[in-house]
This record gives sequence, C-alpha cells and structure tokens, in this order.
Amino acid sequence: MPRNYKWQPYNGARHAIPQELKPNHIGYTLCGTELTAGPDTWPEDARCWPTCVECDLAWRADEHILPWPRKGCSATLASPSSPTATSKTEPALQP
Repeated sequence: MPRNYKWQPYNGARHAIPQELKPNHIGYTLCGTELTAGPDTWPEDARCWPTCVECDLAWRADEHILPWPRKGCSATLASPSSPTATSKTEPALQP
C-alpha cells in the first residue's frame, strides 16, 4: 500500500511531510510548518526525537489508524498481587 506521507526530522521533532516532497524542495508538514525537505536518511540522533503530536494525529487520520493513546485504554502493567487486568484496560503484560 503506497503511503501519502513520510517522516522528516525538523526542529527537534519528527514531522510528516508529503511523500512526493523531494530533498531541498520547500513544503509543509501536516502540522502546517514550512520546511525545506532533507534527505530520506536521518542523522542517528534524530531517530530518538519525539513525534509531532499534530502530525501524528493527521497522519493517523489519513491512514485510518485510531489515535494513540486510545480512549478507555491504559497501558498499566498488572502488579504481582493482581495478575489480571481490570475492565477498560489493556490486557496485563506477563513476563
């Protein structure tokens, strides 16, 4: 399935930009920030940058993926005294 957007590190965060935006061309991120696209290979430190929340929400809407975190869900781990998850939570992760 072809993707409409790709991710680009910019100004301390990862932003979604149109797939067809070529390096050194000016375009806009999904959050509306103007930028000059860089290469598709990223500097090593940029791989750990946070994802722009606005870009992530718009990208997920375009891909028909539910937003994260999902309402009514919790990523809480069960404690040893309570090995099962309660209702309205994700299943407990077991070692």
